[in-house]
Amino acid sequence: MSSPFQRSIDSVFRRFGVDAVYTPPRGGAPMPCRTVFTQGDKEWRFREAGASAPARIAEVRASEVLLMEEEGALTIGGQTYVIANATQPDADRLLWRLELQ
Repeated sequence: MSSPFQRSIDSVFRRFGVDAVYTPPRGGAPMPCRTVFTQGDKEWRFREAGASAPARIAEVRASEVLLMEEEGALTIGGQTYVIANATQPDADRLLWRLELQ
């Protein structure tokens, strides 16, 4: 039986997720998955100066892709992104959070 948190995540991905394909960095079989994809700004600050650049973030359920590797590729809607950083920030490790280039 899944936890309430797992059921909540599944509901979000059913409602807001889009189809994607993950391809490992050294080849291997592409894996279909669902992702919640967002675009925003990433800001860097150093003392008085700052800069901002577009940020592309995707979240993928760990139940769909067990291992996400940096330099792998995530294809969303025909656009392919390289994974710059892959983390599992939630305490239960149910999601992958991917910073894309």
